[in-house]
Amino acid sequence: MAKALNNRQHTVEATEELEGAVRGADIVSCATLSTDPLIRGSWLHQGVHVDLVGAFRPDMRESDDDAIKRARVFVDTFDGATVEGGDIVQPLSSGILSREDIAADLFDLTRGTKAGRRYYDQITLFKSVGTALEDLAAAQLAVERR
Repeated sequence: MAKALNNRQHTVEATEELEGAVRGADIVSCATLSTDPLIRGSWLHQGVHVDLVGAFRPDMRESDDDAIKRARVFVDTFDGATVEGGDIVQPLSSGILSREDIAADLFDLTRGTKAGRRYYDQITLFKSVGTALEDLAAAQLAVERR
């Protein structure tokens, strides 16, 4: 059974129909321990953002090669994502992706030294393997909002 959280601008909904949900989503967020790709590039519509925060080992994968090929790819850190995250490590190893194809890391994005989305309907994909700095920023935000 799906549950929805609605406000004036956004709807968040759980579903068991993955393909339909991805095809209809503006933001796809994946946080799994999957070793096989769950998110297919053929399901992604123009302008969607894909956020991959699971699959933190080289043998794990949340997105397929087509998703990587179709998206402007970003990572939290080059050192972590290119060695640990299967969504980046495997495409690098097979030649589907090169390090130069990765548009930016979180440091350059937040400083504004590298551009994010270049046009409104570009598919973007962010791969995070986690860093202590991200945890610290989340903790700081939680404390400030309490």
